[in-house]
Amino acid sequence: MKQIALLLAACALAACSTPELYYRLSADGPLPSPSSGLSLGVGPIELPEYIDRAELVFQSSETRFEVPYEQRWAGSLRDTTTRAVGVNLARRLGTSNLRTYPWPPGTHLDRQVRINVNQFHARSGGDAILEATWTIEDGRNNVLSRGSGAFREPVQKDGYEGIVAAQSRLLGQLSDRLAKNFPGR
Repeated sequence: MKQIALLLAACALAACSTPELYYRLSADGPLPSPSSGLSLGVGPIELPEYIDRAELVFQSSETRFEVPYEQRWAGSLRDTTTRAVGVNLARRLGTSNLRTYPWPPGTHLDRQVRINVNQFHARSGGDAILEATWTIEDGRNNVLSRGSGAFREPVQKDGYEGIVAAQSRLLGQLSDRLAKNFPGR
């Protein structure tokens, strides 16, 4: 009898636990033709410490952030951000010759985009935001252009899926800005 009670208690506790859910940022736009265009390197991308973690982070008030531990990134946020921006930008520039940081030593790049993200999160009951600065360099590390931008995107669907979708669209906006002002285009 005691064993049955323990088994029922364990089952009840297991039913109450929330499963971990995983999310990934996504790229958009048409694919370029294979083996075309300039060799493009994207990265490193620097993220603020408060969001560079396994869990999603959102702003719940002017000064408070929340970290729902069961809502997680499917992999490193830094890596998936780099990959999404890289794929977005390569598609906008019409190149399939993309490298994301870190690339092997000796890799030749025609252009490298470095990004420093200052903010990248959603606000409870509001928009997702992205603030970033960037430099675009040639293959010899000469700075060709610098820029910065602040982007907002409405969270169109309730829940964390809506937040991640809005953040993916923010990376699309950043990629649009980078492509529009890309040197030598």
